[in-house]
Amino acid sequence: MTYPGGQYEEYPEQPGVPVRFSVSNAVSFGWQRFKGNPVPWVGATALFGILLGVVTGATGGFDDEADTAGLLTLSAVLTWLLTTLFWNVFTQAALAEVAGQRPSLNEFTKLKNLGPFLIASVVLGVLGVVAQPLVGSGNLLLSLIGVICAVAALVVAFLLQWTYLFIIDRELGAVEAMKSSLTAVRANLGPVLLLTVTLAALNILGALLCGLGLLVTIPVSVIAAAWAYRLLT
Repeated sequence: MTYPGGQYEEYPEQPGVPVRFSVSNAVSFGWQRFKGNPVPWVGATALFGILLGVVTGATGGFDDEADTAGLLTLSAVLTWLLTTLFWNVFTQAALAEVAGQRPSLNEFTKLKNLGPFLIASVVLGVLGVVAQPLVGSGNLLLSLIGVICAVAALVVAFLLQWTYLFIIDRELGAVEAMKSSLTAVRANLGPVLLLTVTLAALNILGALLCGLGLLVTIPVSVIAAAWAYRLLT
């Protein structure tokens, strides 16, 4: 199966690296690569969590509704931008791990293909942004529309989950990358769905451990997803 866009580097087979897809192989690969290079991953994930906490906590302590509304809007924009920037470097680092490299902490500061990345991030986030206020509107019809948007957002997020990987790995534009992700995920619907559910459960477990487990589960999940993407495409 071919996908639009430029060529990507062919990664040579590595001793001990599984070449057959299974959820256990994906998670095992993510864990082994993380275990062999934990410091930059934990450092970058911790920094992301700290900055995200600062941004989302910036709206506390304000009684004036106008000030609070303005800060909530600013907080949402900053959260989106921060998440997008970190996802950019996480995607690069995960693909490097799949290639057998060991990205250093310094490499988590380098951005790549930021324009298409930002455009894709906006498109992927639109349905979720629309759904939240509708669900909490108090109006039955609007709430129903909000629920539909929320479900649609989950389906879209699932089908387009490899968009960022295509942007970084094959240097595609946002639209091309989304089309490629849609094609690739649909062609591997069962395996990708099972992996997605497994990684989601893994991160829920990490969050339950006072959030500290996310320092491990997020890197493992990102690397596992990148491995699955490269193997299945």
